Amino acid sequence: MSKLWRVGNPLGLEMQKAIKVKDKKRKKEIRLGQRTPTVEMDDPISQEIHRRGDFELNRIYCGDCLEVMQTMPDEFVDLIITSPPYNFGLDDYEGHDDTRSWETYFQWLNEVFAECYRVLKHSGRICVNVQPLFSDYIPTHHIVSQQLRDLGLLFKAEILWEKHNYNCKYTAWGSWKSPSMPYLKYTWEFIEVFCKGEYKKVGRAENIDITGDEFKEWVYAKWDIAPESRMKELEHPAVFPEEIPYRLIRLFSYKGDVVLDPFNGVGTTTLVAARLKRNYIGIDISEKYCQKARERLREYQLSLF
Repeated sequence: MSKLWRVGNPLGLEMQKAIKVKDKKRKKEIRLGQRTPTVEMDDPISQEIHRRGDFELNRIYCGDCLEVMQTMPDEFVDLIITSPPYNFGLDDYEGHDDTRSWETYFQWLNEVFAECYRVLKHSGRICVNVQPLFSDYIPTHHIVSQQLRDLGLLFKAEILWEKHNYNCKYTAWGSWKSPSMPYLKYTWEFIEVFCKGEYKKVGRAENIDITGDEFKEWVYAKWDIAPESRMKELEHPAVFPEEIPYRLIRLFSYKGDVVLDPFNGVGTTTLVAARLKRNYIGIDISEKYCQKARERLREYQLSLF
């Protein structure tokens, strides 16, 4: 077990609390039937700044991810790790409409993935965490995978992230004791992994930092990892645990590679990338969450002294 994974109680208080979505019925109707703020660049984190062309690495960028990525050169990043907005109807995500029609949502997501494809290097990888929303009977992880394939990316793997999230485990969903309309529940999410151009990524042996035991464990594509237990502390409604990017970065990249998260939130991906001696780029539309991501990076940097 990695030192970066703060285990907490696998059935802790945060897991017991379902995400609160206001006016669920109305928002479901909207989905089944934008705001685009000016990009504002933050002051660079003082860890170590690298410039490639006119684009700086090791920074958190606040703005629309499409606009920020459009300023990046082609084939710029080695690894993309991200979890797109759920379109669940969350009200507390600044600057983002989380209740769109599914047609609008997936059209927008496809535009984001097209930019991801452009900035990804040949043999680079993209890992997309998807939480299915089966209440609308929309197979989101299948649709996301098909979008990535249609863009020309090569399917590498589908990782099942078992969260043991037993919220409302014994609640009756759908029809009760009847085949008329049962509703199946899921305690896991998916991580879709794709490659650009070819499957093999060449790098220097001295820049490999995964151990043999970790490799043997992580290549089994069912990862038993508790959900993040600090949602309230981090002030974000949906944060994946540090263990997710920790495994993905060490399994799919080399030290010194560039890691991008276009939906960076409070900065879990960029924080772990910095710890693992990767260059990072984090993008988020919320100034509040960008500030939290910067604070987490600064706290880490101060801990080194």
